[in-house]
Amino acid sequence: MSVIPLASRKSLNVRERSRELGVELRKYVLNRIATGQLKPGDKLPTERELTEMFGGGRGSVRQALMALENEGLIAREVGRGTFVREAAAAASAPRPLLAPAAEPDHSVPLDMASIARMASPSDVMELRMMIEPAVIEQAVLRASQSEIERMYDYLKQATHAKTLEEFEHWDDMLHRAFALASRNPLFVAVYAMIGAVRLEAQWGEMKRRTLTDAAKAKVFDEHVAIVEAVRNRDAAGARREMQHHLGEIKKNMFGG
Repeated sequence: MSVIPLASRKSLNVRERSRELGVELRKYVLNRIATGQLKPGDKLPTERELTEMFGGGRGSVRQALMALENEGLIAREVGRGTFVREAAAAASAPRPLLAPAAEPDHSVPLDMASIARMASPSDVMELRMMIEPAVIEQAVLRASQSEIERMYDYLKQATHAKTLEEFEHWDDMLHRAFALASRNPLFVAVYAMIGAVRLEAQWGEMKRRTLTDAAKAKVFDEHVAIVEAVRNRDAAGARREMQHHLGEIKKNMFGG
């Protein structure tokens, strides 16, 4: 049996992480374009900010941005930053979903942004309660070590959040990390829709009313328990912690 030298294994891990980061960064850009969070001409976070968000090295982030630039999705301007190009909108556009209508021939196509505007906070919670326990079970079975480390990094970033919007951002990133670790692109797409709804005014207003400092501390502790279960490969425990977490969010936002 051949044994790969330690130095070679480390090199392989670095290359694997670089590839993973490229995939995640591309999904991050395309998802935010598809949901209207980024529009042609908008500026992307800096390399330093992306390094903090995705947990990779600065060189890996730079390589991922170069790949996106080569695809024509972004433009990098020295001294100004990185911007979304017009071509990215077409590349990220989701296939239309058909909304039921009285007559089959009059179905109305809905894009992700339209769905986000139509969905209420209670719609989001209903969907999350149904799918997130299943998502986290798959994440336990499939998450790589680097993905688990990224979850811990998002927890750390949440502790440094100075505003509700920052805290919600890292909350969203953590739950997206769960979906990515599940290796199921449909779960990832659902989380993109959930993230879009969280940017809507109605969700934001409810969060401002209900997410006190004490509530944020409780959410953080629940997140830690979920990530610990993922690290321990405890699928049943992760499902149980996620159900508890979502139940507490629902109770805090809607009462009962």
